[in-house]
Amino acid sequence: MKHVNRFIAVVSLAVLAGAAASTDWVLMGRHGECAPLSSLARKGPEFRGLQTPYDLIDRMRAAGHQVDVKEHTTPKGPMVEVHVPAKEIAVMVVTAEFCKAP
Repeated sequence: MKHVNRFIAVVSLAVLAGAAASTDWVLMGRHGECAPLSSLARKGPEFRGLQTPYDLIDRMRAAGHQVDVKEHTTPKGPMVEVHVPAKEIAVMVVTAEFCKAP
């Protein structure tokens, strides 16, 4: 059973990562407003060129930072919370579908 749960977790991450490659991602603000993921570049050069939340996660981990990640699946698409305490970053990254009118 333990191996089955690990397999499911790995497959789920692979599916989300695959979706990430073909999806436009944006930052979601506290009140539902959206901003381009590229707006994180103002925090420093290590935040330039991000296309997905997984780019951010990988870069921060590669730099040796602790990264807390919570992934959510919703009817509108995936949401990824990324928290990097050392960089004072706590963002919600969502697919562009969240920003479109219903």
